[in-house]
Amino acid sequence: MSRSDPPTAAAPREGTGAPGTPARAIAASLRQFYAEATRLDLSQSDPVVAARNAIGLLAPLVLAAALGSPAVGVEAAIGALQTAFADRPGPYRLRLARMLITALAAGVTAGLAAGLGSVLPAFAVLLAVCAFGAGLLLSAGPSAAQVGVAATACALVLGHLPQTPLGALHTGLLVFAGGALQAVLAIAAWPLGRHGPERRALAALYRQLAGLAERPIDAATSPPLGDAIAEARAVLSGAGHDHGPSVEAYRVLLDEAVRARRDILVLSAYADRLRHDGLAEAEAAVRAELSTAGSVLAGIAAGLQAGGPIEPAAPLLAGAGSARLAGSLTERAAASRIATLAGQLRAMADTARTGAGEGRLDEDADRAEVPIRLRDPVQVVRANLHLHSPALRHATRLAVLVPLTDLLSRAAGVERGYWVSLTILVVLRPDFGATFQRSFLRVVGTLVGLLLTSLAVHYLLGDWQPGTIVLVAVLFFGVRLAGQLNFALSSVFLAGLVVLLLSLAGFSAHSTVIDRSIDTVIGGGIALAAALLWPSWERGQLRARLADLLQAYHDYLQMILDPRAGPAQRAAVRSRARLARSGAEASLDRARAEPVDSQGLVELGSAVLAHSHRLVHALTALDATGRASRCYAAVPEFAVLVDTGLRALAELASAVRTGERPSRPAGLRGLHAELTRALEPAAGAPLSSELPSELAAIVVEATDRLVDSLNSLAAVLAEPSPAEPSLAGPSPRPAERPPDASPA
Repeated sequence: MSRSDPPTAAAPREGTGAPGTPARAIAASLRQFYAEATRLDLSQSDPVVAARNAIGLLAPLVLAAALGSPAVGVEAAIGALQTAFADRPGPYRLRLARMLITALAAGVTAGLAAGLGSVLPAFAVLLAVCAFGAGLLLSAGPSAAQVGVAATACALVLGHLPQTPLGALHTGLLVFAGGALQAVLAIAAWPLGRHGPERRALAALYRQLAGLAERPIDAATSPPLGDAIAEARAVLSGAGHDHGPSVEAYRVLLDEAVRARRDILVLSAYADRLRHDGLAEAEAAVRAELSTAGSVLAGIAAGLQAGGPIEPAAPLLAGAGSARLAGSLTERAAASRIATLAGQLRAMADTARTGAGEGRLDEDADRAEVPIRLRDPVQVVRANLHLHSPALRHATRLAVLVPLTDLLSRAAGVERGYWVSLTILVVLRPDFGATFQRSFLRVVGTLVGLLLTSLAVHYLLGDWQPGTIVLVAVLFFGVRLAGQLNFALSSVFLAGLVVLLLSLAGFSAHSTVIDRSIDTVIGGGIALAAALLWPSWERGQLRARLADLLQAYHDYLQMILDPRAGPAQRAAVRSRARLARSGAEASLDRARAEPVDSQGLVELGSAVLAHSHRLVHALTALDATGRASRCYAAVPEFAVLVDTGLRALAELASAVRTGERPSRPAGLRGLHAELTRALEPAAGAPLSSELPSELAAIVVEATDRLVDSLNSLAAVLAEPSPAEPSLAGPSPRPAERPPDASPA
């Protein structure tokens, strides 16, 4: 049943994958940059969220204009604008807390800045503290980062409008009130469907799970839905503050989805094996059962989305197709796995009826669980408090540049010079590649937006205040709809929005356009210069990220074999493996975008990721059995093979981290052949092992992929190491990163 090793993917070689000239690297980076800048991605855009955020910005402006004090409305609108960016998916309780914290941070710093605006040393210290916090919070994820950005931005803008202590208190309260209004609008649907976000998150996951079941899965790619599961778990993590049957049902549905994903991956692998063995009829039977499973999962998704009844299709629930699979070891294993999946689908349908029926059942408050947290933001921030951390370096740059540029603009008498500092705050990122992209996109988007706004003001609006207020709401709708995935388009809308807000506060739109254009260009240039003078090249982090990935897979395999591992420990190890893979993929993307010669390392990273996909498919299949530790104790050939694989994985992770060449794992293919002979019966003979046929088939198939992956990884890493990039000096020391740290 074993197969020969597949051809090894092309690895970087001296002369082919070696770095070229800096000009060639910059040209490649610019081509990728242009492709990303011109791509429109609305996959994470939500018109409903954009519309309610626009209403939240419009309301204080309309109210203040009606009372004859438009400038007061602008202060509240600043709080509403900053808090709107914290309106992210999640349970209503979590969303409310996140947005109120952002509004409170913005209000406090706005009040302090307005009171200290005329005392420059104190104001500079306030800016430095806010900017340092904003930079460090970036490592804890977008929600935490928005708190820091909102606090710093409000301090920058309102610090240029110094007031008396009482006036500063009023300013802080207005900013907080505007943000609180956004928070109230964000949870307005809570009474109508208190668990709507959770249901929608699970519905999206189950739709993707249905698509996974209905199409063949390529084992040469990363196992699908890892990010979708992590996103759903993040949404459900806030449900721990609620209790009752619905909340418990959502947690069960997420766990069932994770198990169903593993079963679908295993059945797809069986179908591939049956095709390889020439059993076309058996393969078709497995594919048909998977397709039926997809229809059941789609029905569950539809019921969760609508909050209505679940009407799953019946054939797979009865396991009818498994009767046709009774020949080979793989067929018997597939029949057993189909019966298991059928039972899971029945449980899913019953559980989904409770979850979809929220509000129509008595929510018993006696039952509660502690949700699984993928990472602790406090621990992530604390782990980045060392000199080699890119997050600390980024925070230090912001703490110096933001107050320094503000003080210099004041000294030079530049009116509203805080735009230079705001541009630095928004575009400067820990790595040069992201800073380069964001700076260019921000400058271009701002210039285009200012040009269009100036034409609209000159030819259409003039001094017509109602039209200006309506256009502000339209532009903010565009900002929120475009989102961070379309940074240039978002900058176009935001540039016009700021000009119009300032015109409502009494500043001339025409002079504002010119000042904003110049300041944005200056701020973008300073951010780029800072990133070049004290760079954090992603190429210096790539090896560490890839080594973390292989080490996470080593720990995953070790956990699978440990009979003492409990559910919480297994969930934690799986989560770390998913985070490590996401971090490695993000690091590789950032390294590709850097305008330096990193081609050799990028090719190495691409090869390691490509060959690791087959490895994680093998680990997922073993994990799905729940009995790998039993096989480890009962079958000596399996124990010898996986022990050798663990040692090989540890050596490969070390080789990736240090750049040394590993030795090729000795005899893995021979060990797999011995395992196959021990588990597979001869034609017409009984099973030669005490293991059930299903477990034996999974072990043989999964270890075949494990051996292929380890041999291929060793072959790639045994090639001559690509030359390190030479531009901008040697690569910085890789920063240490906690296992749960979010990719910056």
